[in-house]
Amino acid sequence: MRKKKKDKKKHPWRENLEAITMAIAVALLFKTFILEVSKIPSGSMQPTLMGSAITGVNDRVLVDKLSFQFRDPKRFEIVVFKHPLERSRVMVKRLVGMPNEEFRIEHGDLWTRPGPDAEWTVLQRPDSVMDEMWKRIDRNDPTRSSWELASGDAWRISGRNVTARGNGRARFRPNERSIRDTYVDGYHDSLRAEISSAIKQRNDGIGDPEKKIGVQHVGDLKLECDLTVLPGTEHVAVVLTEGVRTYEFKLPGPAAEAGATPEIRVRDSELYSGGDAAPARRPERIEQAAPLRLEAKESYDLSVRNLDDRLRLDLDGETLLEVDVDPAVDQRSSVSLVVRGDGADFEDLHLYRDVHYLLQGMRGPIEIPAGHYFMLGDNTQDSADGRQWQVVRMEWTDADGVEHSARGNHRPQPPNPSRATAALGRAQGLNPIYGEDSKGVAYYGFRDEWGNHDWFPREGSAPGLPAPAPVVPRHLIQGRALAVFWPLKPHEGLWRLGWLH
Repeated sequence: MRKKKKDKKKHPWRENLEAITMAIAVALLFKTFILEVSKIPSGSMQPTLMGSAITGVNDRVLVDKLSFQFRDPKRFEIVVFKHPLERSRVMVKRLVGMPNEEFRIEHGDLWTRPGPDAEWTVLQRPDSVMDEMWKRIDRNDPTRSSWELASGDAWRISGRNVTARGNGRARFRPNERSIRDTYVDGYHDSLRAEISSAIKQRNDGIGDPEKKIGVQHVGDLKLECDLTVLPGTEHVAVVLTEGVRTYEFKLPGPAAEAGATPEIRVRDSELYSGGDAAPARRPERIEQAAPLRLEAKESYDLSVRNLDDRLRLDLDGETLLEVDVDPAVDQRSSVSLVVRGDGADFEDLHLYRDVHYLLQGMRGPIEIPAGHYFMLGDNTQDSADGRQWQVVRMEWTDADGVEHSARGNHRPQPPNPSRATAALGRAQGLNPIYGEDSKGVAYYGFRDEWGNHDWFPREGSAPGLPAPAPVVPRHLIQGRALAVFWPLKPHEGLWRLGWLH
């Protein structure tokens, strides 16, 4: 009878080696094609994504690298990509400009058109995106209320609550000329003090007022609160101003006439003249919803907003009215609460502002070619993005008379091409540098888009003039930022945890 051969057992070290090899292979495949964790190093997307040397908060983001294998990126997604002029740098920005369109920034808003013969339209961002981008102005628990009484002897204000009794009006920070793009807006309360101190020091060192942070007027605002009205209330209103224009969001109370309707009223305070006609104000515009009166002592979630030249009135999550308005050149703004009748309670008042986009080096519209995209940081005051990117080319002729060229990122710090002396370059840690060798031959230092550092004798070499390079080709986009999951600091009430839009 034939004996069966015994199975050969694998040596333990071989099994461990195979297991480790397989684990590494799976991890590499997973990281390359599916998901990756990325640490946010800078503040260009704050406060949507935090990367702050001031506060020491650096978000960890889960990056989806699989979706873009099957589809192209969509507008307003937060994408991860290689810098088109420095391929070794991985960046995280919001995609705002699409292929085959023109793009511009004006009045703090984003505008687009499909071609030079088409009309410009302001980009309307969906609510899911705006949930990330609205910047809360006031603290959650202010030591002193930002609301002040304008009229109404029986009104009382405490923190973010306004108790209105009888006719009256309250205004948000009435001593300020306008709501501005203050740097700390949108940040967690525990981080505001450190950031405010650092920004103040920075502004104190800037002579030009227009270059200071937080000086731009912002007209795009949203107010939210819990609203309760008393039985004898005729109406309540939230009034937003934008330059010479007033937007009144009016809700009828229990004491309003039967058939009363919610309204949005648009008024201009400036006089206009047409031809030989005497100066006159434009007629008041009134848009009405279906009849509705607020019920006494019933709590409502109220939201009003002026965003991207569109007014909207929401009640309990339902949109009652939407009205498009003309662009406003003057962005000075204010917010007021108005009551007529017995009174109302405005509780948990929160005022938000939109990202007010700055030009930061843009010199007119950008043409986005096919297969390319335009990116911006949510922190428009402090983001190195497509607005500032410039390409510089180095041209040189070698000893055999052959002409060569290379392209790289033109940046001031560290300079590229560098124009510092060799000694100064070493002292400041600049690389590449421009200096002279022991024989007195002068050189340019240049870093190309691939990160290569080269030296070129000035004789026969010359850097070209910097040129705008604002777009990112499709093949450099690696994935989309899916969620932020760290850091968590419960003792500070800071939870960096949630999906990204």
